[in-house]
Amino acid sequence: MNTENTFNEETLPTENQPAAKPETLELTEDINHNLHSAGKWSQFLAILGFIGTGFMVLGGISVSLMTAFIPATKPNIFPFPMALFGLLYIVFAGVYFLPILYLFRFSNSIKQAVALKKQDQLSIAFNNLRAHYKTFGIIMIVIMCLYPIMIIGMVLFGLFSGFGAIGEGIPM
Repeated sequence: MNTENTFNEETLPTENQPAAKPETLELTEDINHNLHSAGKWSQFLAILGFIGTGFMVLGGISVSLMTAFIPATKPNIFPFPMALFGLLYIVFAGVYFLPILYLFRFSNSIKQAVALKKQDQLSIAFNNLRAHYKTFGIIMIVIMCLYPIMIIGMVLFGLFSGFGAIGEGIPM
């Protein structure tokens, strides 16, 4: 049995033993180059994200305005106004904006940290990167939890629409 990586009370520092000196990381020129390059690419992706968010807001406003002014010739099959779809799109854009902002802050901070060799900027950069991934992770968890609800809703909507179309009404 390999006991190198297992927990052992004998390896813990005690009052009589000095604590082991923590190892420090060395940022070589190659690592600095890669961090600077990651900063450039993350800035590019953040700018594209801001542009995409802007298009989402414009699309949401357009859908809300178009559906609000289109006269309804048939009875509406949705239990809510169609203009709410546009509002929902604007809400999605707002949710998407936050992780993109963290990515943009990471890109600016990492480029400054590498150029000026400032430890505090490096810490800020990685804190923003952590926040970016944490926010996207939470968004993904929420989306994965909503999928089963949306699938059940779509199946029920399809069933009820089908029964309504053949004139039999909703079965009880």
